[in-house]
This record gives sequence, C-alpha cells and structure tokens, in this order.
Amino acid sequence: MSNIKFIKIGADGQQLPNNATDWVAVELPEHGLTFTATSIVNSDVAQEQCESAAKALTLAGHSDWDLPTIEELALLVDRSRYEPAINTDFFQDIQSDWYWSKTPAAWSSASAWGVRISYGGVYYLHRGYDGFALAVRRAGQ
Repeated sequence: MSNIKFIKIGADGQQLPNNATDWVAVELPEHGLTFTATSIVNSDVAQEQCESAAKALTLAGHSDWDLPTIEELALLVDRSRYEPAINTDFFQDIQSDWYWSKTPAAWSSASAWGVRISYGGVYYLHRGYDGFALAVRRAGQ
C-alpha cells in the first residue's frame, strides 16, 4: 500500500476534501508535485504526442504542465493494487496500460521509460509505442 498523501484539486486550483466527487488534479504535498487526475490523451499514442499534450495543457488555473520523469511517475504506483496499480480513489478512468514519462533511455534516444499501470512495472519502450499520459506540475513552477 502506498503511504503517499494525496489531495484532490478542483478545476479552480483549490484543495478539496477527500470525499469530493468533482476534481481534476491530485497533489502530492510531500513531493511538491501535482498530477492530472485522468489521462491527458484519449487513446494510446506515441510518447512525443503525450509530451506535446502535457505542455499544451491548461488545467486548474495553470499552463505549466509537463510529462513526469520516470521517478515522479513511479511514485503513483500502489503495489497493493492491481489492474490498475494506482489509487483509484484519486486517479480516475485510468487505463491498465503503459503511461509515458519524459525520461529518455540512456542508451537510445529512440526509447523512453514508462510505467505499466496495470501491475506497476517500470520499463523502457520505443517512443513510437502507444501509451497514455498523466501530466505533472512541480512546486515553484
């Protein structure tokens, strides 16, 4: 089970109670990160398209969203869950599929790291492989 504290964020950028039913983002206050609560792409797409969608996003009063690093994305994995291995009390409509990070593979610019949300596996993939994405904001941006 993940011990990370999550806070729901409304469309206006304000914190909401855990029982809120209409939120757009999830803050991880101990890590200085805020993630989108849902995928920012509607279907499996290549990593470059996911990164472009993140950078073009305006949500919760902010337009400085980005694709997460693999370390940031891996924080969301809850190993006590399966199909998907993420806290669905906070993250909505999550596909049990690959989610892209912006972290390139050290050995090839044609590959980047991702997380298979179904079981929480971290692996590298060719950037042309299809996947989904969550966007992130970093504190102080």
